[in-house]
Amino acid sequence: MTHTIKAAYTDLISFLKNPIDQAGEPISTKQKIKLLLSLLAIEIPFILLFSILLQGLESLELVDNKDHSVLKMMQSMPVAVFFFVAVIITPFFEELLFRLYLRYRHNYVFTTIIGLASLTGSTNREKTSNSLRSFWTKRYKYIFYFSALIFGFVHLFNFPFSLTILLLSPILVAPQIILGSIIGYLRVRYGFMMGFFMHALHNAVFVGLGLLAMSQSAVKGNSKTKEYVVAIRETFDKHDDSSLKNYPDSLVYENASLKATIAYLLKTNESLLNTNDAEKLDSRLNFIFKNKTKDSTKTKSMALEQLMKSHDFTIAKKILPTTVWHLEVVNPALLTKHKSKGNSKANEVITTKEKLTLKNCGIKQLSFALNQDGKHLIIDQTNETAIYDFTLSVGNFETMKEQLQSKYGITLKKRTTNYEHSQIKFK
Repeated sequence: MTHTIKAAYTDLISFLKNPIDQAGEPISTKQKIKLLLSLLAIEIPFILLFSILLQGLESLELVDNKDHSVLKMMQSMPVAVFFFVAVIITPFFEELLFRLYLRYRHNYVFTTIIGLASLTGSTNREKTSNSLRSFWTKRYKYIFYFSALIFGFVHLFNFPFSLTILLLSPILVAPQIILGSIIGYLRVRYGFMMGFFMHALHNAVFVGLGLLAMSQSAVKGNSKTKEYVVAIRETFDKHDDSSLKNYPDSLVYENASLKATIAYLLKTNESLLNTNDAEKLDSRLNFIFKNKTKDSTKTKSMALEQLMKSHDFTIAKKILPTTVWHLEVVNPALLTKHKSKGNSKANEVITTKEKLTLKNCGIKQLSFALNQDGKHLIIDQTNETAIYDFTLSVGNFETMKEQLQSKYGITLKKRTTNYEHSQIKFK
C-alpha cells in the first residue's frame, strides 16, 4: 500500500504543477479503489493540521464552531438523513457544479456558445470553436485552480459572516481547497464518478468522525449511588418527538428540552424561566433518574440537583408582575368523560409535530404541557386531583383554547398577577 500511496502522490503533484485537460490511462476497479484510499491517506495529515489550527483559533475566541452551519444541520436533522445528504446528495451536486466542466467536452457553457455561433454559419462556428479551444488550452491551469479556490471559498458561508472570518478565510477553507484540488485531479484523469467517489469517501470519513465525537461528547452524566441512579445524555434532533414519563420514584425523559425538564422539576412553567444562554436552555436531552431512597417526595429535588451539576447552572428566584392565563373548569360533566381508565401510577406526556397527548395526567400536568410553547403562562386554578387523558391538536393559541372548552369543558382566563420567576444562569 505504501508503494501505491507514493505513486499516487507523485502523479498528483506532477498534475497539480501543470494541470492539463487530458485523461489518464484506464485502470481497473481494484486500482481505482486503491487510488481513492491512497489519496485519502495523503489528504488526512493536511486535514488534521488545519483542524489543530482551527482549534487554536477557537481557543483564542476568534472562531466559534458552535455557529458552523454543518454542525447545526448535524444537530437538527436525524442522523441517517444527515449522513445521506452529506455523503451522497451534497457531493454529487457539488461535483456537477464545480468540476463537471473541467473536461472541455463537458463544458456546457462553451458548447452553448459554439451552438449559438453555428446559427450564423459554419465559418463562425469553426472560428468560435478554435478560439475557445485555444483559450481553454492556454489558460487551463488557471481554470483548474479557480475551480478549487471557488469550491473552497464557497464553504466560507458555513461560518457567520464577520471581518474576522473574512481575514481568517485562507485558513478556514484551506482543507476544502486541498480537497477540491485532489478531486479535480481525479475528475480530469479518471472521470466524473471517480471525483464523486472521492468526495463521498472524504465526507463519509469526516462526517462519521464528527458524529462519533458528538455521540461521545453527548454524555453529560452517568452515576450510581446508594441513593440514586442517573443517566443524562444530550440529543441533537430538535425535530424528533419528545416523551416525558413521570413515576413517584423515577423520571424517564426522551428528547426533552432542558427548559421543559427544569420547569417540571421546579414545579413551575417554562415562560417563568429566564436565562443568560437561551441556546443551552433549549438543548435536548435523554434523562433517566431513579430515586432509591424510601422518600419519593425528594425525587424531583434530587433529579434537579444532578441536572444542575451536569449542565453547570445555578437558579435564582425573583417575584415579578406577570400576565397569566388561569385554567378553569366550566363544564365538569364534559371533563369527567375523559377520566383515565388506566391503573398505572405513571403519567406520560408525548409531544409530536401534530398533537399533544397526555395519559394518566392531572390538570396541573396539562398546564405544564400547554406551556411548552414558551409564549403563554398557563396556571392551574382548578384544584382538581382526578386523573384524565387528553389529546390536543398542535396549532395556534386560539385553536387550543377552543379545543379545551369544546372537548374538555376547560376555559382559559387572562389575568395579571405577581409570580416567581427563575433565572437559570449557566457558568
